[in-house]
Order: sequence, then structure tokens, then C-alpha cells
Amino acid sequence: MKRIIMLSALTGVLALTGCSTLKNVVGIDKSGTHEVQATSNNIAPVASKNGMLVDSANNMTLYTFDKDSMNKSECVGDCLKAWPALTAPSNVKTSGQFSTIQRDDGSYQWAANDKPLYFFVKDMKVGDMNGDKVGGVWHIVKTK
Repeated sequence: MKRIIMLSALTGVLALTGCSTLKNVVGIDKSGTHEVQATSNNIAPVASKNGMLVDSANNMTLYTFDKDSMNKSECVGDCLKAWPALTAPSNVKTSGQFSTIQRDDGSYQWAANDKPLYFFVKDMKVGDMNGDKVGGVWHIVKTK
């Protein structure tokens, strides 16, 4: 019986440590960042799905913000809580339409055509586009 309890506890610990963070297990991330990183070949972790750009890990919709300038994010503070950045590693080498920008806090964010990319916290499942046209300044990134 003691072995079964120990084995069950060990299995639970291994299952939790196999997740990148506990927030992936328990719910919504409101930290302002999502832990989506580039692959080893330095390609942006994005894909095209149903004519729009999504992150390739979770297939969640990506957005741009009209108030951002090229290579500069204007979304900080409460904005970043509602519109988490698609973060990037600092050492990634990019080319083509996808690049990275350095945010004011020193972190890096993926950009498409020099426009920073974001998620929307009210998108709860794959295919949600609840952030499109919010305030007239947030837009899905169309791929077709």
C-alpha cells in the first residue's frame, strides 16, 4: 500500500513538472505574456489558420494594435494584461516578414511586418476572434 501511495505521489509530481508552468494547468494567464517560443530553426511560432495568423502552439488568434509604430509597442500596463504579447527569446535571428522587437521592459516580442503581435484575453478557445476591431484599433492578422 505504501508503494502505491508513493508511486501515485511521484506520478503527480512528474505530471505537474512536465508542464511548462502551473498556469498552463490551472487556468487563464493574465500576466501579460504567453510562453510561446521560437523553434530551434528561428522561425516565428505562428501559422495560418482559416485565413488568419495564429500561434502555432495553441492556434489562438493573433492581433496587431494601430497605436503601435513600426518596431515599437505602445501596449503597456493594463493594456498588456488584456492584450498579452507574443513573447520571443532575446537571441533569435529573424528574417522575412517576422521579426522581434525589444519592449520597454527589456523583453522581446514577435512582430509581423514590423507590427508587434498580441493575444486577447477574451479569446477562450481556438477560432475565437473576440478582439477583432475592438476600439477600432485592434485587428486580426489576415493571411489571405
